[in-house]
Amino acid sequence: MVITRAICMAASAVLCVTVAGCSGPSVVSSSAPSSATAPNRSAPSPSSSFNCTAALVLAQVRQLFAGQDFEAHYLTIADKLTLSVWLVDPEIDPATTPSGMAQADRRAVERGLSISYQMVEQIPCVGRVFDQVNPMIVDGRFQHWYKDFLPVRAFEGLHNPTTDDLIAAIQATGAALQEPRDTPPPAAQTPPASSCGWSVAQAGVHAYFGAADNSAAYLIIGARLLEQGIAIPITPNDAGVEVQWTVRDGTEASDPQVRERLGHVAEALTCLWPAADSLEAFVVDTAGRTVVYAIVPASVIRTRTIPLPAGGVRIYHMTPAARP
Repeated sequence: MVITRAICMAASAVLCVTVAGCSGPSVVSSSAPSSATAPNRSAPSPSSSFNCTAALVLAQVRQLFAGQDFEAHYLTIADKLTLSVWLVDPEIDPATTPSGMAQADRRAVERGLSISYQMVEQIPCVGRVFDQVNPMIVDGRFQHWYKDFLPVRAFEGLHNPTTDDLIAAIQATGAALQEPRDTPPPAAQTPPASSCGWSVAQAGVHAYFGAADNSAAYLIIGARLLEQGIAIPITPNDAGVEVQWTVRDGTEASDPQVRERLGHVAEALTCLWPAADSLEAFVVDTAGRTVVYAIVPASVIRTRTIPLPAGGVRIYHMTPAARP
């Protein structure tokens, strides 16, 4: 029997996707200008002879932010084709004290709105292809500061906007900005000698994915992932890894194949410090439509088995109605 229900699967915003039939037991689950008015480089505008495609936009986004620590990918979220960019802002102090929170929060929002505006303003195809942009801003220790889902139309037709102009334009669409971080980051801990940082783990994940155009892997610490109706204890400083890869047919999206790939991803995370508390996977087709969503709790990430055990991974298959 197929059961259709909505689950929430975002950190700072409620993202509901319609899913059908789930398998597994009930477990849970660079420096850049601070002003939104000063893009740091130009991206090539597509020729009028080019067809606007998500793949073309992604290539231009990667050129736009080249040299910065970022990940970019696209997928459907709540039936909206979404352009997501995770970006490290080195100007946000990972050890911000309570007295500096307001300034750091403002910086994070400015940076998130700035990169969103840059993509829409400098890459005309963004407005023709995507419904929304998803900026994710973290500091140099990959701690969450700002994550949002913003309608592309809010940024269209603006000229040299200030941050306040961007906020007003977003609110004029009826959208509300998500609040940035509300607590100071915890003190840094000394990592074990045998551990690795995110750059090493991320490189391992991408080495496994190969040259896939629309793959991604990033770490967000302290984004307060929702429990999604499955019993996983979530604490304010949990380390959440998110990955995405593309499949070309139903066989590649089957539960055994998804658990196989997740096993290899988890293997790349075994040395990570801080250790991952959860692993989320977004499996998309060649058009970027989300076909599978999976979540792996910490205990299963560290089983070091390939494929991951069927009893430990929660897998959701999207219904056709959930696809645009």
